[in-house]
Amino acid sequence: MTQGKKFLMMAMALPLLVTGCELFEAEPEEETKKVDNTTYTYSYTCATGKKNTIQIPNRLSSSCKANWEYYARTYGCNDANNFAEAEKRKGQCP
Repeated sequence: MTQGKKFLMMAMALPLLVTGCELFEAEPEEETKKVDNTTYTYSYTCATGKKNTIQIPNRLSSSCKANWEYYARTYGCNDANNFAEAEKRKGQCP
């Protein structure tokens, strides 16, 4: 091969080599969404006088917090007459 042809081949291959190297570079990491894992303590007293507490996630909407509280109170106090309603309410939330 003549010196001119070698130079031409290198000139044509250089952009491919540069582009090819970019394939091996690390891609920027996606930002991870931060989840609020904090909780608050919900305290309640059953009709029998038994006191209980439970941790409920802060990330919930106010209506979902109320639904989780109802669920906790219903099952924590063994209020069997309201189990179905407690399940329905909690099922509306994450």
